[in-house]
Amino acid sequence: SYDAEASAVSDDTPTLAQPVITVYSARGYVPFSIEVGEDYPGFADEMAMVLSQGFVDLVANQSMVGSGSSQPRGLFTAMAAVTTNPVHVTLTTSGVLGAVDVRAAWAALPERFRGRANWVMSTTVEAKVRALGNNLNIADFTVDLTKDGIPVLTGREVVVSDYAPTWVGTTGAANYAVVGDLSQFYVIQRAGMSVELIPNVFDQATGRPSGSRGLFATARHGFDVANPAGFRLLSST
Repeated sequence: SYDAEASAVSDDTPTLAQPVITVYSARGYVPFSIEVGEDYPGFADEMAMVLSQGFVDLVANQSMVGSGSSQPRGLFTAMAAVTTNPVHVTLTTSGVLGAVDVRAAWAALPERFRGRANWVMSTTVEAKVRALGNNLNIADFTVDLTKDGIPVLTGREVVVSDYAPTWVGTTGAANYAVVGDLSQFYVIQRAGMSVELIPNVFDQATGRPSGSRGLFATARHGFDVANPAGFRLLSST
């Protein structure tokens, strides 16, 4: 604030809000017989690697489109649910993605979030952006097919995820891209994934050993948008 000379400074205390983000437990289990463990060299190590990759895929999916019900809430899900903030930027022509829509989403993002902003979209949406300028509209040209992809858009890095919503070209409701400051998307990590060996699995009916072992993987985490104002969602409606 600006204050008059020799006057008391105004009280500029900010309003502090505490985001609430639920932590969920992710689990995986692979049972196997003692014989398999003896006859398949490195079986346990290989299955641990499979569980690890499955966890990476799970997190990648949920961070984009997790429902927030019994699982973390993804970036696109959180932004689509916002109704109290002007965060939705709709396509100029329903079912058609144009350079004008990219510019509109960028312009709608508040200036204080642009410096650390990123674009997030699926490979199919990126492909639509790659094609901008095919009608000799050189000002909107992005990248040709000899390149790996779009490294930057409006000067900001593009994050591509196969788990982000895909391009469907519908005139109905669909979400296509998010632009904003990803530091406003919180990831709460209680524990990284751990894999432990269960040396004896017991038969539930008899309570006796079943001749099986198991690999049990666990992890606890949660994520959600803490400040929706830091993003803009480009959608069809």
